[in-house]
Amino acid sequence: MQVDDESKPEAATDNMNRIVSREKADVVVGTVHSGVAMAMVKVARDTNTLMIIPNAGANDATGALCAPNIFRTSFSNWQTTYPAGKVLFDAGIKKVMTVTWRYTAGAEMIGAFAESYTKLGGKIMSDLTVPFPEVEFQALLAQIASEKPDAVFSFFAGGGAVKFVKDYAAAGLNKTIPLYGAGFLTDGTIAAQGEAANGIKTTLHYADNLGNPANVAFLKAFKDKTSNVGDIYAVQGYDAAALLDIGLSAVKGDDKARDAMVKAMETAKIDSPRGPLSFNKAHNPIQNIYLREVRNGRNEMISIAQAAVDDPARGCKIS
Repeated sequence: MQVDDESKPEAATDNMNRIVSREKADVVVGTVHSGVAMAMVKVARDTNTLMIIPNAGANDATGALCAPNIFRTSFSNWQTTYPAGKVLFDAGIKKVMTVTWRYTAGAEMIGAFAESYTKLGGKIMSDLTVPFPEVEFQALLAQIASEKPDAVFSFFAGGGAVKFVKDYAAAGLNKTIPLYGAGFLTDGTIAAQGEAANGIKTTLHYADNLGNPANVAFLKAFKDKTSNVGDIYAVQGYDAAALLDIGLSAVKGDDKARDAMVKAMETAKIDSPRGPLSFNKAHNPIQNIYLREVRNGRNEMISIAQAAVDDPARGCKIS
């Protein structure tokens, strides 16, 4: 069965309980919104329901709230931006300002970048935030223009990312202060951002031009099947299905053989379109994080920012 979570965390517990208790689902796959996913995680832990998270990045899902029955095929918020600290420092950028929304995803992504960057000796001049989902950025842009950092590191997504990038360019800041960010700043938003996105560098676990055979084959098959261009969201869903297939194949389709199924999933090594994919003790992906630059309307890979990035799974008690 399929349930629309409507991005409403307040409805997530009831929805999850209905799926698990009334519909007797053996496996639940979801969801995109971290607030919804965290409510689902709590029910999955209480009921020992096998759950695969194909997008939500909240650190605690494979951190403090990790469980043997919960897997993630996307990323942790920490994982996407920690490598960016070294990227900027190695580029000779010694002073940055950070900008994000004032909510969990923003705090976790900016926090991971700052953890890495300051450890190497970089300085965070100012940590700027606006309430989620506000998109009035003029005061922040004026402060950036006044303080003149070597670069800005940011996290926004969706419509907020579109407006921030366009406002940043309209203020002329992109000509003198390079803009970096978490990959979602430009993933799924480039078409709306237009020329304002050109040259923005981000870190993420996928790039549009990865040439590995698995990605080439995936993009062709996805285009043939859907008439759409595959992206990171499609890849994450594809890998969620691949992980479940590995588990079910190991037990010849008998999902009641849960221990053997989970063991196979824990030790899975997937030849993913994103590159090599395996799982740590907390069941979070171990994966490459790429440095990308917006060129020709795509997030094109410049280099591997860090190979086989393994989230620290802080607070996880799985032995």
